[in-house]
Amino acid sequence: MKKQLTALAILSATSTAFADFDAQDRHDEACVSCHIIEHDDDFYTREVTRMKTLLDLRRQVSACAAAFNVDWFPEEEAGEVKFLNDKYYKLQK
Repeated sequence: MKKQLTALAILSATSTAFADFDAQDRHDEACVSCHIIEHDDDFYTREVTRMKTLLDLRRQVSACAAAFNVDWFPEEEAGEVKFLNDKYYKLQK
């Protein structure tokens, strides 16, 4: 039982690290390509952003992924939320 829990913990940590590692690539491929306006840092940090909470950001990433059939695993979607929040929004957890 102890070996199974250890293996599960390692697998979980690995999948989270993998999600963080590819977040920029997924973002560039799936997100930037869909937006018509210039998609630079100002896009995320503008004063009128709709992202006021981490839940808002999660909802938006999930809505975009569903609307455009991005086919991300839940870990990948969570990695995108983490990437966007860490780099741009800095919303409280």
